[in-house]
Amino acid sequence: VPSWRDRRSQQDRETHLFEWSHTFGAMIARAAPFLELEWVREHLLRPFLVQDTETLQVLAEFASSMVTRHVLDAVEVPSNAFPLLQDCVARVLSDFTFWPSGHRAGEVNGYDMPKLIDALLFVNVESAPGAARFANGDWSSIGIVMPLVTQLVTSIGWSTYVMGKFLTLCERAGVAYPLDDFIKQTSAVLTSIANAKGAWVGTSLPARTAGIIQRLAEENYALRVDQAQGLLKLLDALIDLGDRRSAALQQTEAFRGVREQRTAT
Repeated sequence: VPSWRDRRSQQDRETHLFEWSHTFGAMIARAAPFLELEWVREHLLRPFLVQDTETLQVLAEFASSMVTRHVLDAVEVPSNAFPLLQDCVARVLSDFTFWPSGHRAGEVNGYDMPKLIDALLFVNVESAPGAARFANGDWSSIGIVMPLVTQLVTSIGWSTYVMGKFLTLCERAGVAYPLDDFIKQTSAVLTSIANAKGAWVGTSLPARTAGIIQRLAEENYALRVDQAQGLLKLLDALIDLGDRRSAALQQTEAFRGVREQRTAT
């Protein structure tokens, strides 16, 4: 991306750069565990963290390959894997797509940004029986990715695309998903939902969220008071979005004690 090339000539060369971009991104991911973290950041990754569509192609392939090769497939996750993926999260959060005041805020389009988000939410591979974790159906070690997931979801989970992929993560992880983290993440999303400017209307996101709440509430019964209160607040927000299932869930056994206290006050 030389500074002297104008935008028109860059567009003319996009088809020629496609294979190079993806090959180079995968190569950086393969090499990263064998090199010092700061050297990889400075010399290999930093040039692709800028706001540019061509560099995003490389970054998306890097993140996808990094997750597949060094998180899903590796018996031991390399020490620099998550710090480098953290850099990718920071790039996503700074993208103009997620500026609440921007035109069509939160609408994720194209090929590369969706691929990057899928990787950073660890849903880029649906099923791989030979994997070391997650894609093989074993989510017992999901805690290792919670810092990345929390930062991404609490910041831009109001985007329908991001929230959809987050719910996919929760659905795949099932009862292994940490309840306290889910409450924190989803509370932040529903608090900032105004940023989506009504984009949730007509989607299945509220119903899917209610389904996950039901599953986690049943699995973690009897709930601590703070957990029950947190889930009830989520259900209140979902009811405001028009989800009828959430109203029924508030009457279930899991929330009886807290519900009675709320009624008394």
